[in-house]
Amino acid sequence: MSDTAFADLRYDRVCRTPQSEAYLLSEGDQPFGRVDLHFGTSVVHGVLIVERDLGDEDLHGLVQRIDDDLVWTADRPRDDFLVTVYQGMERGVISDGNGSEDDDADDEDD
Repeated sequence: MSDTAFADLRYDRVCRTPQSEAYLLSEGDQPFGRVDLHFGTSVVHGVLIVERDLGDEDLHGLVQRIDDDLVWTADRPRDDFLVTVYQGMERGVISDGNGSEDDDADDEDD
């Protein structure tokens, strides 16, 4: 990985539970991926989704940065960090939560 690759890497936490965390990844103001981390008893499992082509060297460098910045700093003992990498793009967010009160009123008329 070149010294300038991911020089402006930023993590924005999406959610956190006692056993997991999820972050949006950005380089400066440009989002380019997401990482979900799941902390087991001896292994940390990660799912990394990137929205751009990355060479093997840059991809391994990004995983190392995530390990250094997020996994080791979580201060939880671990024997291994296993990361599954996907390349793709966000298609949207789908929620089954309740809509606004206006939507609820419309539903009651049906």
